[in-house]
Amino acid sequence: MENEIMKVLELVQEGKLSNSEAAEIISTLKEEAAPSAVGSDSYMSKSLKIIVDSDGDKVNVNLPLKLVKSLHGAIENIPAVQEHLGGADINLILDAISNNVEGPIVDVDSANGEIVKIVIE
Repeated sequence: MENEIMKVLELVQEGKLSNSEAAEIISTLKEEAAPSAVGSDSYMSKSLKIIVDSDGDKVNVNLPLKLVKSLHGAIENIPAVQEHLGGADINLILDAISNNVEGPIVDVDSANGEIVKIVIE
């Protein structure tokens, strides 16, 4: 993309393009070079699913990834979150979201029958 932008700037210097034409072309080049943003939007429409089965209590939580990502710093400071994640590293979960990981992130079946699953779907 840098080569194309340089060529557009050269055409402006040579008087073959106006500043507004060059700005429009450069804007289009930048939009075409960023298709990953569209994929990211579809990824961010997914949910973080947390399933806990402990001593007969069953908890199912579905959180939109956009919400989880926006609460990034606050989540790790909520004691109840750490308590119910069965020792799962919240930073590992946040890194998985940042890297567009899908599927199971945490899958714990303890010896005393407790189950903790964290999945991005």
